[in-house]
Amino acid sequence: MKIFFEGDTGKALCEQCQALVQMRYVRRDVPFSDSQGQAKDVLVGVCLGCDSVVAIPPQSTPAIREARKQQLKSIEARLPAVYLDVLDAAMHAVSNDAGASLRKLFLGYYFHALAHAQGAAGLPAAHATFSGALEQQLHMRALATPAATRRLSMKVNAHVAQDYLALLQATQMSQTELLKAVIARIQADVLEARDPAVIGDLQRLVHLAI
Repeated sequence: MKIFFEGDTGKALCEQCQALVQMRYVRRDVPFSDSQGQAKDVLVGVCLGCDSVVAIPPQSTPAIREARKQQLKSIEARLPAVYLDVLDAAMHAVSNDAGASLRKLFLGYYFHALAHAQGAAGLPAAHATFSGALEQQLHMRALATPAATRRLSMKVNAHVAQDYLALLQATQMSQTELLKAVIARIQADVLEARDPAVIGDLQRLVHLAI
């Protein structure tokens, strides 16, 4: 593997300039694509025309992944309130003893299952089905789209953070959109399909957690 140094030059495709451009390797703080945090002082290729990052050498990937993993140990997002209502309803359907403190447990179970079973590809479709059904229900009841939002905040361990990172990379979604899609999948499995395997797994986790 070739090792790059500050000042090395080359060419790369620049999304901002929409062209093959000249670039130079420099060290800088690089924000993550969803604007949630950044990797500090890493070597990246920068477009000489617009100064945007156009290349990340392999030697910088471990530092960026570690920075992302550390940042993701605190997962926070503001979601439409109905999504947390649906998540809590699914938790209650699994166990009457499941309180809001166990949201992290349910989401962590799904992060792992989706990240390790190549289930990420189905998340956009699951979310589209859920949001379409939600709009249909509102229309049938002649109700306006709810404007209320609620904050989801979770402290997770490195393993859960790694699964979440894998899903973010696989789906290219923002944190907020990914969480909404995962909740949509939980709703489909637990409240709609009543998947016995999933419900059994979650019941055992709840039993161990409370």
